Amino acid sequence: MKRFFLGLSLLWAGGGQSLQAEAPSDYFAPPEAMYSFADFWVVRPLDLAVLPLTATTWVASLPVTAASGTSDQAYDLLIRQLTQHMMKRPLGQFWDWENRDQSRPVVIKFTDGYSMAELSPEQERKYRRALQEHEERILAIERAEEVPQKDRDALARGEERRWENVVRLLLSL
Repeated sequence: MKRFFLGLSLLWAGGGQSLQAEAPSDYFAPPEAMYSFADFWVVRPLDLAVLPLTATTWVASLPVTAASGTSDQAYDLLIRQLTQHMMKRPLGQFWDWENRDQSRPVVIKFTDGYSMAELSPEQERKYRRALQEHEERILAIERAEEVPQKDRDALARGEERRWENVVRLLLSL
């Protein structure tokens, strides 16, 4: 019994520090080779197998998406994102793929010129939709011949100010 307490006291006095448990985040980190193996032999072949189904779905949905103006969004969702997940993604890194930066350069139209901006796909879709609405509004103002020219000019200036505010708001998001 004395030996037990002596051993326990020595362990506590000298080596007790090295018996502390590691934090859970440092305790288990699977090797990157395991993720790379699973990615190459399981995830990418599944992506390749699903691609014809999603492409067929996109083609079948074209009448509906073209009518609603969302065919680009459907293409991005069903084909572009899947092919990028399969081909552009680094091997073994499928967990952080959704959090990647997807922004790309887009030319922004202003009344006095153009500018470049880095927009995410969602921001780009919103910009394209807003630009189309802006152009339709300007055309409607120009076609309104019953409205005096002075009032049409004032409406056009107001629409240009509204457009600049929309672009500023879009770029601030």
